Amino acid sequence: MNKKIVKNISSLLLAGTLALSSSLASAAAILVVDEGGRLSSGGWTDLFENTFGDTLTVINSWGGAPTDMSAFDVVWDGGFLSNPGVAVAQNVINFVNGGGGFYGQTERPCCETHNDWVQSIFIELTGDTAMMFGGAGDSPSNATGTFLTPDTTILVGPNDIRNTTFDIDAPGQLFVSDPAKVFAAQVAADGFNIGVAYATSDLVNNAGRIVTISDIDWLSGISSDEALALENIRSFLLAGESLPPGCGQNPNLPECQNPGIPMPEPSTLAVLALGLFGFRMASRKKS
Repeated sequence: MNKKIVKNISSLLLAGTLALSSSLASAAAILVVDEGGRLSSGGWTDLFENTFGDTLTVINSWGGAPTDMSAFDVVWDGGFLSNPGVAVAQNVINFVNGGGGFYGQTERPCCETHNDWVQSIFIELTGDTAMMFGGAGDSPSNATGTFLTPDTTILVGPNDIRNTTFDIDAPGQLFVSDPAKVFAAQVAADGFNIGVAYATSDLVNNAGRIVTISDIDWLSGISSDEALALENIRSFLLAGESLPPGCGQNPNLPECQNPGIPMPEPSTLAVLALGLFGFRMASRKKS
Protein backbone atom coordinates (compact mmCIF):
# COMPACT_ATOMS: atom_id res chain seq x y z
CA MET A 1 0.00 0.00 0.00
CA ASN A 2 1.21 3.51 -0.81
CA LYS A 3 3.02 5.05 2.18
CA LYS A 4 1.06 8.30 1.88
CA ILE A 5 -2.28 6.48 1.82
CA VAL A 6 -1.34 4.43 4.88
CA LYS A 7 -0.31 7.59 6.72
CA ASN A 8 -3.59 9.30 5.82
CA ILE A 9 -5.65 6.29 6.92
CA SER A 10 -3.72 6.14 10.19
CA SER A 11 -4.34 9.85 10.82
CA LEU A 12 -8.04 9.48 10.13
CA LEU A 13 -8.30 6.48 12.46
CA LEU A 14 -6.53 8.39 15.21
CA ALA A 15 -8.81 11.38 14.74
CA GLY A 16 -11.83 9.09 14.87
CA THR A 17 -10.53 7.48 18.04
CA LEU A 18 -10.03 10.85 19.72
CA ALA A 19 -13.42 12.13 18.61
CA LEU A 20 -15.20 9.00 19.81
CA SER A 21 -13.33 9.03 23.10
CA SER A 22 -14.22 12.67 23.58
CA SER A 23 -17.87 11.99 22.80
CA LEU A 24 -18.07 9.08 25.22
CA ALA A 25 -16.27 11.03 27.91
CA SER A 26 -18.60 14.02 27.54
CA ALA A 27 -21.89 12.12 27.71
CA ALA A 28 -23.15 11.50 31.23
CA ALA A 29 -25.79 9.38 32.93
CA ILE A 30 -27.79 11.66 35.23
CA LEU A 31 -30.51 10.81 37.74
CA VAL A 32 -32.89 13.78 37.86
CA VAL A 33 -35.32 14.10 40.77
CA ASP A 34 -37.77 16.66 39.40
CA GLU A 35 -40.25 16.84 42.27
CA GLY A 36 -41.75 20.19 41.34
CA GLY A 37 -41.58 19.74 37.57
CA ARG A 38 -39.45 22.86 37.23
CA LEU A 39 -36.61 21.15 35.36
CA SER A 40 -38.71 19.43 32.69
CA SER A 41 -40.95 22.44 32.08
CA GLY A 42 -38.17 25.03 32.23
CA GLY A 43 -35.92 23.68 29.48
CA TRP A 44 -33.32 22.12 31.81
CA THR A 45 -33.88 18.57 30.57
CA ASP A 46 -33.77 19.69 26.93
CA LEU A 47 -30.44 21.41 27.50
CA PHE A 48 -28.85 18.38 29.13
CA GLU A 49 -30.24 15.87 26.66
CA ASN A 50 -30.02 17.76 23.37
CA THR A 51 -27.04 20.07 23.91
CA PHE A 52 -24.87 18.10 26.32
CA GLY A 53 -25.93 14.68 24.99
CA ASP A 54 -26.63 13.21 28.42
CA THR A 55 -28.89 10.28 29.22
CA LEU A 56 -31.43 11.38 31.83
CA THR A 57 -33.46 9.21 34.14
CA VAL A 58 -36.18 11.56 35.38
CA ILE A 59 -38.28 10.68 38.43
CA ASN A 60 -40.76 12.93 40.23
CA SER A 61 -39.99 11.84 43.78
CA TRP A 62 -37.01 10.79 45.84
CA GLY A 63 -39.12 7.79 46.78
CA GLY A 64 -38.42 6.42 43.29
CA ALA A 65 -34.63 6.76 43.56
CA PRO A 66 -32.59 3.55 43.71
CA THR A 67 -30.74 2.74 46.90
CA ASP A 68 -27.55 2.20 44.90
CA MET A 69 -27.03 5.17 42.57
CA SER A 70 -23.62 4.11 41.29
CA ALA A 71 -24.98 3.60 37.76
CA PHE A 72 -25.14 7.40 37.44
CA ASP A 73 -22.41 10.00 37.05
CA VAL A 74 -24.46 12.84 38.54
CA VAL A 75 -27.54 13.02 40.74
CA TRP A 76 -29.46 16.29 40.32
CA ASP A 77 -31.97 17.30 42.97
CA GLY A 78 -34.88 19.41 41.71
CA GLY A 79 -36.91 19.35 44.91
CA PHE A 80 -37.50 22.16 47.37
CA LEU A 81 -40.35 21.16 49.69
CA SER A 82 -39.93 17.54 50.78
CA ASN A 83 -37.74 15.80 53.34
CA PRO A 84 -36.81 12.50 51.66
CA GLY A 85 -35.47 11.16 54.97
CA VAL A 86 -32.26 9.96 56.58
CA ALA A 87 -32.01 6.73 54.57
CA VAL A 88 -32.17 8.52 51.22
CA ALA A 89 -29.69 11.13 52.45
CA GLN A 90 -27.29 8.30 53.31
CA ASN A 91 -27.76 6.83 49.81
CA VAL A 92 -26.72 10.20 48.35
CA ILE A 93 -23.73 10.37 50.70
CA ASN A 94 -22.68 6.87 49.63
CA PHE A 95 -23.01 7.93 45.98
CA VAL A 96 -20.72 10.94 46.48
CA ASN A 97 -18.26 8.85 48.51
CA GLY A 98 -18.08 6.55 45.50
CA GLY A 99 -16.95 9.44 43.28
CA GLY A 100 -20.32 10.81 42.10
CA GLY A 101 -21.40 14.41 41.64
CA PHE A 102 -24.44 15.75 43.52
CA TYR A 103 -26.38 18.97 42.93
CA GLY A 104 -28.63 19.65 45.92
CA GLN A 105 -31.37 22.25 45.53
CA THR A 106 -31.80 24.81 48.32
CA GLU A 107 -34.31 27.61 48.83
CA ARG A 108 -35.42 30.42 51.12
CA PRO A 109 -36.69 29.69 54.67
CA CYS A 110 -40.11 28.82 53.18
CA CYS A 111 -38.64 25.41 52.43
CA GLU A 112 -36.63 24.53 55.50
CA THR A 113 -37.66 20.87 55.39
CA HIS A 114 -35.80 20.33 52.15
CA ASN A 115 -33.06 22.82 53.03
CA ASP A 116 -32.31 20.87 56.20
CA TRP A 117 -32.15 17.63 54.24
CA VAL A 118 -29.64 18.98 51.71
CA GLN A 119 -27.75 20.69 54.52
CA SER A 120 -27.39 17.39 56.39
CA ILE A 121 -25.82 15.80 53.31
CA PHE A 122 -23.38 18.67 52.84
CA ILE A 123 -22.41 18.71 56.53
CA GLU A 124 -21.68 14.98 56.49
CA LEU A 125 -19.57 15.26 53.34
CA THR A 126 -17.69 18.46 54.23
CA GLY A 127 -17.43 18.23 58.02
CA ASP A 128 -18.58 21.87 58.26
CA THR A 129 -20.99 21.64 61.21
CA ALA A 130 -21.57 25.42 61.21
CA MET A 131 -23.07 25.26 57.72
CA MET A 132 -26.62 26.63 57.37
CA PHE A 133 -28.81 26.68 54.28
CA GLY A 134 -31.89 28.89 54.03
CA GLY A 135 -32.34 29.57 57.72
CA ALA A 136 -29.31 31.86 57.66
CA GLY A 137 -31.34 34.61 55.96
CA ASP A 138 -34.32 35.31 53.71
CA SER A 139 -33.74 37.28 50.53
CA PRO A 140 -33.09 40.79 51.82
CA SER A 141 -32.13 41.98 48.34
CA ASN A 142 -33.75 42.16 44.92
CA ALA A 143 -30.33 41.84 43.28
CA THR A 144 -29.81 39.16 40.64
CA GLY A 145 -27.44 36.31 41.28
CA THR A 146 -23.88 36.89 40.13
CA PHE A 147 -21.09 34.39 39.62
CA LEU A 148 -18.04 35.72 41.40
CA THR A 149 -14.49 36.42 40.24
CA PRO A 150 -12.11 33.98 42.00
CA ASP A 151 -10.26 31.85 39.46
CA THR A 152 -11.81 28.53 40.51
CA THR A 153 -12.56 25.57 38.27
CA ILE A 154 -16.32 25.86 38.37
CA LEU A 155 -16.16 29.48 37.20
CA VAL A 156 -13.72 29.14 34.31
CA GLY A 157 -14.16 25.71 32.80
CA PRO A 158 -15.21 25.15 30.11
CA ASN A 159 -16.67 28.68 30.07
CA ASP A 160 -15.54 31.84 31.84
CA ILE A 161 -18.73 32.76 33.69
CA ARG A 162 -17.18 35.21 36.15
CA ASN A 163 -19.36 38.31 36.60
CA THR A 164 -22.22 36.84 34.56
CA THR A 165 -25.66 36.88 36.17
CA PHE A 166 -28.60 34.54 36.61
CA ASP A 167 -32.23 35.11 37.49
CA ILE A 168 -33.32 34.38 41.04
CA ASP A 169 -36.51 35.02 42.96
CA ALA A 170 -36.25 35.14 46.76
CA PRO A 171 -33.28 32.88 47.54
CA GLY A 172 -32.21 31.85 51.00
CA GLN A 173 -28.75 32.59 52.35
CA LEU A 174 -26.08 29.89 52.28
CA PHE A 175 -23.70 30.16 55.21
CA VAL A 176 -20.47 28.13 55.16
CA SER A 177 -17.34 28.43 57.27
CA ASP A 178 -14.95 28.68 54.31
CA PRO A 179 -15.72 31.67 52.04
CA ALA A 180 -13.49 30.15 49.36
CA LYS A 181 -16.26 27.66 48.63
CA VAL A 182 -18.68 30.44 47.65
CA PHE A 183 -18.91 30.94 43.89
CA ALA A 184 -22.20 32.87 43.55
CA ALA A 185 -23.81 35.69 45.50
CA GLN A 186 -26.15 38.65 45.38
CA VAL A 187 -23.71 41.47 44.80
CA ALA A 188 -25.48 44.27 46.69
CA ALA A 189 -25.28 46.02 50.03
CA ASP A 190 -27.92 43.71 51.48
CA GLY A 191 -27.08 40.67 49.34
CA PHE A 192 -25.65 37.35 50.47
CA ASN A 193 -24.13 34.04 49.39
CA ILE A 194 -26.32 31.86 47.18
CA GLY A 195 -23.95 29.34 45.58
CA VAL A 196 -21.33 27.00 47.08
CA ALA A 197 -19.23 24.25 45.52
CA TYR A 198 -16.90 21.60 46.96
CA ALA A 199 -14.34 19.72 44.89
CA THR A 200 -13.03 16.25 45.71
CA SER A 201 -10.17 17.56 47.83
CA ASP A 202 -12.63 19.65 49.88
CA LEU A 203 -14.63 16.66 51.08
CA VAL A 204 -14.00 14.55 54.17
CA ASN A 205 -13.62 11.29 52.28
CA ASN A 206 -11.72 12.75 49.32
CA ALA A 207 -14.30 11.55 46.81
CA GLY A 208 -16.98 13.09 44.61
CA ARG A 209 -18.11 16.71 44.23
CA ILE A 210 -21.12 18.70 45.44
CA VAL A 211 -22.82 21.97 44.47
CA THR A 212 -25.86 23.94 45.55
CA ILE A 213 -27.43 27.19 44.36
CA SER A 214 -30.25 28.67 46.42
CA ASP A 215 -33.56 29.24 44.58
CA ILE A 216 -35.11 26.67 42.24
CA ASP A 217 -36.45 29.49 40.04
CA TRP A 218 -33.10 30.01 38.33
CA LEU A 219 -33.69 26.67 36.58
CA SER A 220 -37.14 27.66 35.29
CA GLY A 221 -36.40 29.14 31.89
CA ILE A 222 -32.72 29.16 30.99
CA SER A 223 -30.93 32.12 29.40
CA SER A 224 -27.79 31.78 27.29
CA ASP A 225 -25.61 32.84 30.24
CA GLU A 226 -27.37 30.37 32.52
CA ALA A 227 -26.79 27.60 29.98
CA LEU A 228 -23.06 28.34 30.10
CA ALA A 229 -23.16 28.24 33.89
CA LEU A 230 -24.99 24.91 33.88
CA GLU A 231 -22.36 23.49 31.53
CA ASN A 232 -19.68 24.53 34.03
CA ILE A 233 -21.55 23.03 36.99
CA ARG A 234 -22.08 19.82 35.05
CA SER A 235 -18.36 19.60 34.13
CA PHE A 236 -17.38 20.32 37.73
CA LEU A 237 -19.62 17.55 39.08
CA LEU A 238 -18.38 15.07 36.49
CA ALA A 239 -14.77 15.67 37.54
CA GLY A 240 -15.19 14.05 40.95
CA GLU A 241 -12.70 11.21 41.36
CA SER A 242 -14.09 7.74 40.87
CA LEU A 243 -12.19 5.86 43.55
CA PRO A 244 -11.68 2.09 43.98
CA PRO A 245 -14.11 0.27 46.33
CA GLY A 246 -13.62 1.37 49.92
CA CYS A 247 -11.47 4.38 49.06
CA GLY A 248 -14.26 6.88 49.61
CA GLN A 249 -14.33 5.93 53.26
CA ASN A 250 -10.60 5.14 53.58
CA PRO A 251 -8.67 7.30 51.09
CA ASN A 252 -5.33 6.67 52.86
CA LEU A 253 -5.23 2.98 52.01
CA PRO A 254 -2.20 2.14 49.80
CA GLU A 255 -4.40 0.98 46.91
CA CYS A 256 -6.25 4.30 47.01
CA GLN A 257 -3.27 6.61 46.49
CA ASN A 258 -3.18 6.34 42.68
CA PRO A 259 -6.64 5.39 41.44
CA GLY A 260 -6.57 3.67 38.07
CA ILE A 261 -7.77 5.35 34.92
CA PRO A 262 -11.30 4.18 34.03
CA MET A 263 -11.37 1.70 31.15
CA PRO A 264 -12.73 3.03 27.84
CA GLU A 265 -15.91 1.63 26.34
CA PRO A 266 -15.47 -1.46 24.09
CA SER A 267 -16.29 0.59 20.98
CA THR A 268 -13.54 3.05 21.88
CA LEU A 269 -11.07 0.20 22.30
CA ALA A 270 -12.01 -1.22 18.90
CA VAL A 271 -11.40 2.06 17.07
CA LEU A 272 -8.20 2.64 19.05
CA ALA A 273 -6.97 -0.80 18.03
CA LEU A 274 -7.62 0.01 14.37
CA GLY A 275 -5.75 3.27 14.73
CA LEU A 276 -2.74 1.58 16.32
CA PHE A 277 -2.79 -1.09 13.62
CA GLY A 278 -2.70 1.61 10.95
CA PHE A 279 0.27 3.28 12.60
CA ARG A 280 2.08 -0.04 12.85
CA MET A 281 1.51 -0.78 9.16
CA ALA A 282 2.79 2.68 8.26
CA SER A 283 5.88 2.15 10.37
CA ARG A 284 6.59 -1.21 8.75
CA LYS A 285 6.18 0.23 5.27
CA LYS A 286 8.58 3.08 6.12
CA SER A 287 11.24 0.68 7.44
